[in-house]
Amino acid sequence: MKKVALFLGTAGIACAAVNGFAEAGPPEVREASVASFDARARAGERLTVVFFGGSLTWSANASEPNVTGFRGLMADYLTARYPDAHFTFVDAAIGGTGSNLGMFRLERDVLAKRPDFVFLDFSCNDGGENTDVANTCCYEYILRELIGRGIPVQQMIFTFREWSLPGAEPSQLHPRSDLYRRLAEAYGTPVGDVYETPLWKRVHAGEVPADSLWPIDGAHPVDAGYRMFADAGIAGFERGVREGAVCRVPPQPVFGTVRDVRRFNPAETPLPAGWARGLTYRTSLWYDGLSSRWMDDVAIFSGAARAPLEVTAPGNFFGIFGEADERGVMVEIRADGKQVTTFQGRHNAGPGRLFIWRRILLDGWQDGVSRTHTFAIDPVPSGDPKGEFRIGSICTATLVPVSTADAAFPADSQASDAALEALDHARGQ
Repeated sequence: MKKVALFLGTAGIACAAVNGFAEAGPPEVREASVASFDARARAGERLTVVFFGGSLTWSANASEPNVTGFRGLMADYLTARYPDAHFTFVDAAIGGTGSNLGMFRLERDVLAKRPDFVFLDFSCNDGGENTDVANTCCYEYILRELIGRGIPVQQMIFTFREWSLPGAEPSQLHPRSDLYRRLAEAYGTPVGDVYETPLWKRVHAGEVPADSLWPIDGAHPVDAGYRMFADAGIAGFERGVREGAVCRVPPQPVFGTVRDVRRFNPAETPLPAGWARGLTYRTSLWYDGLSSRWMDDVAIFSGAARAPLEVTAPGNFFGIFGEADERGVMVEIRADGKQVTTFQGRHNAGPGRLFIWRRILLDGWQDGVSRTHTFAIDPVPSGDPKGEFRIGSICTATLVPVSTADAAFPADSQASDAALEALDHARGQ
C-alpha cells in the first residue's frame, strides 16, 4: 500500500507525496516580472491567468459574462497577442465581496491554481468612497502574498456610473482609487485604470451618455462598459510590458497587512447537537454567487434548541463565509463569553440561494496585537422548520495597520456589509 501524506510547498499549496517522494514539488519561484511573463507567453509556454475580484471582474449585466465581459475580452486579447501560448484562464471573482474575504479565498481560489499572472480588482468593493485602513490592510496583504511568491499582479481600477458623470471628481468620489495607485507605486505593479481610457473621458465630458454604459443599474455596466474596462486592462498590461515592470514587496507595508490568516471548515470537525454536515447548495441567483464554487461541505444548524459552535484562534477579525436562502436564522456571536454582534443568516436579494459573508472587527483592533479568543457561534431557532444557518468557513485574522492615527472603520461593520450586499443585489433591477 502506498503511503500518502500532505505537506505545504513554498507557495502554501498542498502536494501529494507517495512513498516519501514528492510527485509534484512546489512551483518554481520566479521574479514577479511582467517582461518575463511576456517572454514566456511569446515562447509558447503553458500559463495560468487568474481574475481575482468582485462583480465587475465577474462582469455582471454583460450579455454573456465569460465572453463579452471584462474577463472574456482580456482572454481574447491575450490569446490574440500570444498565439503560441497555451492559456488557462481562471475566474476567481465573487460579486459583493472585497479584500476582507479575498484574503481568506487567496489560498483556495488563487494560489492553488498556480497562477503566472493575476488581475486584481477590489478598488470599488473595498469601499471605493472611503479610505478606511482596515480593508487596505487586507488588500495590501494580498499584494504581499502574491508578489512574494513571484506572481506578477496588475491592479485594476474600475468605476461606477455616479463616479463617471459630467462634473464628478473621482479623487473625491472614489478616493480608494488614489490609495491603490499609491500601492501600485510601492509594489511596482502595472495598473489598468479606467479613468485613463478615452471612452471614460468622453463620458465624463458629457459626449457619451453614462446611461448608455450603465442602463440597468449604477454599478454594473453592459457590454460597452466592459469593453471600456478591458481597454483599461489592455493599456495597463501593454505599459507594464513596455516598461519592463517588476513587482516587488517593500520590506515594510505602506498602510498595513494581516497576520494569523486562518480559514476553518467546521463541517470537517465533530459538530454539536443540532448541527450536521451537508452539501453546499447547487443552485443560486447568479453564477458567481454559487456557493459550491467557493466552499466545500457546510456545517448546517437546523436544530430546535440553541447549540453553540466554538473555535479558538488568534485574531481581531472574525468572519463567517456561508450560504443562505431567504429563511436563514439569526446567530449570536460571542468572543470569550461576551456577545460582540449578531449576524443575519439570510440574504435579501429575493427568493433563492446565495453565499453570505458576515464579519466583525473586535474593539481595539487598531493596535494590531495578536490575541487569542474563543469565538462562539450560537444560532437562534426561528420556529421555521426550514430555517437554517449554513457555514462553509470560519475566518479569523489579525489586522496590523502601520499607523493607528487614521485607522477609521465604520462604527457598524454590518451596515457596511449590508451596503455592499445591497449594491451587488441591485444587478439586473
